Amino acid sequence: MTKVHVWVELTDDEYRAFEHEAEREKRTVTSLVQHTVQVLWNEMRHDEETGTDHPIIQA
Repeated sequence: MTKVHVWVELTDDEYRAFEHEAEREKRTVTSLVQHTVQVLWNEMRHDEETGTDHPIIQA
């Protein structure tokens, strides 16, 4: 498995929210953001594999 560096731009409020949560979880902001990105990536991959990533809605 290959690891890739990803940059995420956060507003000041978003960063403060991550700081608060990271402090609560006794971890770094970086590790919390990495975890968040990994969870979102896994959800996206699951949706693609199960065909639920682009639901067709009849008008």
